[in-house]
Amino acid sequence: MGRWRGSPAYRHIMTSEVETSDVLLARSCGGDNDAFAALYERCFGRVFESVRSVLRDPAQSEEVAQEVMLEAWQNGAKFDAGQAQVSTWLGVIARRRAIDRVRASQASRTRDLRIGIRDWQEHIDDVALSVETRLRVEGVLLALRDIPVLQRRAIELCYFDDYSRVEVARALNVPLSTANWRIREGLTRLRALLAPDVIPDEARADTKSR
Repeated sequence: MGRWRGSPAYRHIMTSEVETSDVLLARSCGGDNDAFAALYERCFGRVFESVRSVLRDPAQSEEVAQEVMLEAWQNGAKFDAGQAQVSTWLGVIARRRAIDRVRASQASRTRDLRIGIRDWQEHIDDVALSVETRLRVEGVLLALRDIPVLQRRAIELCYFDDYSRVEVARALNVPLSTANWRIREGLTRLRALLAPDVIPDEARADTKSR
């Protein structure tokens, strides 16, 4: 029995069941790996669920939750037990990192959409240049609401869900030529919505009539 009580496994069980989270965090900052392992085991599930409530995607949520626990280990000295519980502190970090991941993902998707708009060369080059310089996340999302639903869905699949043109056609159950047409027409309408002051009146009227 004495040997069992002195074993690492016994110490780990006693650490995880008896010591409070703030004590485990303090010991982790001091380089106690057993304490951090116990804190990780105790808090990771709650952190994961907090992140997943924002990101939805399980794989991304697990990755961000691991980043949260790593941040707690690296910056645990900044934690003030008099201000909040460890679980609350971790929850704040988790939500911040999850929101940062959403913003980064949205920015990347919008950048891809901006490039897609720019690369359609059927129209006047200065229109594409104007769209590129004025494009913002909010403007794109608002403009998407004002184009036909079939074209909007094709653009969302292509630029927001990273589908290839073939995958877009398959998802919409239409020929590839139809999927390409919807994307092209959708991008044309987005140009008109995002840069109305540089489109001639005749072109704008033609766009609205489609």
